[in-house]
Amino acid sequence: MVAQTSSLPVLPWPLKPLRHSIALQRELDDFIAVAVREAPNRGAGWEEIAAVTSISVGSLKKRFSRTQVTKAVHARRKRRPGRRSTPAVTVTIQNSPACETPSDEEIQLWNAQDALARALSHLHRSSGLSVRAIAVQASISPSHAYRLMAGERSPSWPTVRCFALACDNDPNDLVDLWNAAAGQPDNQPDAGYDLALARFQGAIRGLHLAEARPDPATLDQLSTRQPPVIVGDPPEPPRSHPRSALGVTPA
Repeated sequence: MVAQTSSLPVLPWPLKPLRHSIALQRELDDFIAVAVREAPNRGAGWEEIAAVTSISVGSLKKRFSRTQVTKAVHARRKRRPGRRSTPAVTVTIQNSPACETPSDEEIQLWNAQDALARALSHLHRSSGLSVRAIAVQASISPSHAYRLMAGERSPSWPTVRCFALACDNDPNDLVDLWNAAAGQPDNQPDAGYDLALARFQGAIRGLHLAEARPDPATLDQLSTRQPPVIVGDPPEPPRSHPRSALGVTPA
């Protein structure tokens, strides 16, 4: 009765309204995924995002990882291709490339660029400085600094080094993150134990920085899980504790 007197069009029951609802839910899910992925790059902490979404930090990082969101965006493009407008003149397009799923190497590079952007963003938040103050010391514009922290620009190493120094952080912690984000192969010759250890510790501190420097209790919870030992296998030699690379003495 209401549907007959309403000015809205009456949809045939029962499948069409269901299809519309599912399509709307997919659009909302895509929007939430991109919003969650972008929030840390814009200065929000994972704890704040967890409070808004009522999802744990661990579940957020797993569910809305860079790889998962990238796949969702590509799936949406295939599901909703762009509308074709009628051109004013006839244009012949030759060898038009099809939209392809990104390769594993491309996804790995995007993840590395995202890690570097998250590290720079955390350096800014923990420094207590304004973006303008960091940009002046790094000899870049504030808008460029924002784009670096959002992962929209690929910085040069001098820029990353000056950014870290402006935030009172050791630039060596960002060497491996920048190499991975720039696609630079790790082909440095073996320079001895001391240098190799320093590089390893810097790489660990860089990964720790990209994850917003989780506290030692969280690191202990993730690092104390041991794989099951198969009977007959020789015991593994003792390994250095992950916290030692961060300058923290294990309890």
